[in-house]
Amino acid sequence: MVSSNIKLLYHPEYYHGNGIEEKFFEGWYFKTVSKDNNEAFIVIPGIYRAPSITNDNESHAFVMVLLSGFDCLYYRYEVNEFEASSSSDMEFYVKIGDNKFQKSGITLNLPSSRLIKPTDKEYEEYSDLLVNDWANIINFKSSDQSNAESQLFTSPTLKQDLLKNVVRHKFISYSVQGQVSFDKMVLFPATYTYPSVMGPFAFIPSLECNHGILSMNHRSQGNIEFTNEENKDDFKKIIFENGCGYIEKDWGTDFPQSYIWGQTNNFMNEDGSSIFFSVADIPLISSDSLFSKIPFLKNSLPLRFPGRLIIFYHGSTNTTYNFSTYTLSFVRELNVEMDNSATQHINIYISNIQGYHLKISIKRRAGRGIPLRAPVKQFEKMLLRVEESLDAEMSVKLWHTQRNHEIENVIFHDRSVNVGLEVVGDVMWIAEKYQKVIQSN
Repeated sequence: MVSSNIKLLYHPEYYHGNGIEEKFFEGWYFKTVSKDNNEAFIVIPGIYRAPSITNDNESHAFVMVLLSGFDCLYYRYEVNEFEASSSSDMEFYVKIGDNKFQKSGITLNLPSSRLIKPTDKEYEEYSDLLVNDWANIINFKSSDQSNAESQLFTSPTLKQDLLKNVVRHKFISYSVQGQVSFDKMVLFPATYTYPSVMGPFAFIPSLECNHGILSMNHRSQGNIEFTNEENKDDFKKIIFENGCGYIEKDWGTDFPQSYIWGQTNNFMNEDGSSIFFSVADIPLISSDSLFSKIPFLKNSLPLRFPGRLIIFYHGSTNTTYNFSTYTLSFVRELNVEMDNSATQHINIYISNIQGYHLKISIKRRAGRGIPLRAPVKQFEKMLLRVEESLDAEMSVKLWHTQRNHEIENVIFHDRSVNVGLEVVGDVMWIAEKYQKVIQSN
């Protein structure tokens, strides 16, 4: 992977797994939303290569389909049914079976015979992971509460109370066909020093997980059909006329163990704007890296820090604002809270030395999202680990101040109710690290 990261430094959209036979994943995230915001459709093509010490049957290609109110549709393919362009000399494409993904659009032909249905045991393990993550948030909060309230949070019934909030969506054996075309893409403004959204971190070829943005916003046209092969009367068709879309990707050896990710480009009052953010526990050098063999580093691994990628694109002025770790910006607030009803609140406030300020406020009911498979390091396989909500609510405010904050010019202030949100792992470790930095300033 190191060689492909160097080779494709300025072209993160391409496939990075050429020649890699084990311990690798790569996935592309295509999101399309109807103009009226009533339908959100997500498709994720990708590949997973298991470590050689595990059963080779774990290696496979896949296409995930997400639709609000339904269980994730996970179509499994053999590794040899996966093709993708791995050189910038080629036109970008990913092909899995009869499904093709390009910058110009997607073509889907997903038969229900390829579906993998989650087992009851998988759901039970997934639910346990969720409530453990939630308990970490609640118990962290309880350290500032009264003894009586703290006892309530840590009571023996907490787990059972939280489990009641985990919704198991209905699984339907849908075959999915259709085409959606894209145009008017808004690209991340890469530069020589910022070759991708990773900024200068893109020059570190051995990161555990890498991220790329293919399109912050674009127009979508087409339709997708869902046919229930067990009940032909159950037919659903989504038509996208002047819809909007977003494309990103991840690749590496493992997902971050803890992170918060959010994205929307469907604001209520202003079309064309888009925001993406991720704050994560990032191992700068993981125990799986070649650099871990260096003697003086071995005893200090993993070297980890709380990193962030925060990009806001303002459509009406065609301006991209970057508040990521590698920019001259600093976090003023990062709070994560949750109550026993599984309502989560996330607040992020960040500023830069140019006087720009960004405030993000998010609310969701955890447990109602869609379970997704992701590479899980301790088990070395793709497991149900990630809950993605498609209906989180977000408020975004961007403003600029002058003369010691005496003059405030609001550039953007809007809401979205179709926000994609993932909150995974011990996110309070991330929040606590940022809180210590805030208090020291």
